[in-house]
Amino acid sequence: MRKPSQSYLIYGSLIVLGIVVRHESTIAFPLWFFLILLMLSDIEFTKIVKVFFYVTAPLTIFTLTMGYFRLIPTMQSPRGIGPNGVVIWRQGLGFNWVTLPSQLLFYLTLSYFFLRKGMVSWKAIGIITVLDIFLYVQTDTRNPFLLVLLIVLVAGLLNSKYKDNLIDFFCGKIFGVVSIAAFSFFLIVSLILSYLGTDGFVLDKINRLMSNRVLYSHIGIERYGIQPFGTKVVYNVLNPTHNLKGSYFYLDNSYMQYLITFGIIFIVIIVGLLTIQMFKEYKNKKWYVLFIFVLIALHSTGDPQMMYISYSPFVLIIGKVIDKFKIEV
Repeated sequence: MRKPSQSYLIYGSLIVLGIVVRHESTIAFPLWFFLILLMLSDIEFTKIVKVFFYVTAPLTIFTLTMGYFRLIPTMQSPRGIGPNGVVIWRQGLGFNWVTLPSQLLFYLTLSYFFLRKGMVSWKAIGIITVLDIFLYVQTDTRNPFLLVLLIVLVAGLLNSKYKDNLIDFFCGKIFGVVSIAAFSFFLIVSLILSYLGTDGFVLDKINRLMSNRVLYSHIGIERYGIQPFGTKVVYNVLNPTHNLKGSYFYLDNSYMQYLITFGIIFIVIIVGLLTIQMFKEYKNKKWYVLFIFVLIALHSTGDPQMMYISYSPFVLIIGKVIDKFKIEV
């Protein structure tokens, strides 16, 4: 039984925003996300990450095992034609989309890195590396695969003679500025690229590097525009139960998906709260937290899981900002 605090004014306002967005976009995600934030108010963020890791990790391993041996239905999609003319398949390994196992490994690795405060053993590094390579071979999911390798590299350096130098860098002003500005920077860059589209050699190369993320964001901007409280967006993707009909369309970029679907007010509030919290983490010299959120900010340019708490608990850190809210009388 908790006593109401002044922070409940913010939570109440966010819930009202969620109701409005629900009306405009027909999606209740922002509403229940803000309700969950209220329910978790004043609960230590480390406990949230710990519960996520120790519940999600065994469930993920169980699902991967069952999916790999075809003991449960698993999603497949073609990745190309092999040298012998046979279709090469991407495997969902028990999940309803082929990229999801790699996305979960990325966020579970970040959770473990967080709980260990960056100090990961060589044994754990080896296990994570093997899992990362295995999932890349099975799912052909590049973005989380490369980012997990980066985490492994950093964890390895933290076990070497370069540990102090690396921590000094992460605690320094340059990385501090990068981490504080990361979400705002990638939001602005995503928006600019979406407006520019794919015309021109450089833009076309960026789009190809990002597997058509820029193209689909450009289509989203042209088709739906940007509204204060979002709009109803109709996606057309490959479904596990039937073939794709018509032209594929999905907003993989987290920033553009939330911006178009939930509106500019929603994304500005989320990015603003994350920026404030990163400033606080920098002041407290929580270098491993800054490193984690820089990777999440980067990852979110190519994948939509930034705020999907079934994959990541990290965005719930903004509750720490709201809980500190006070009106001086």
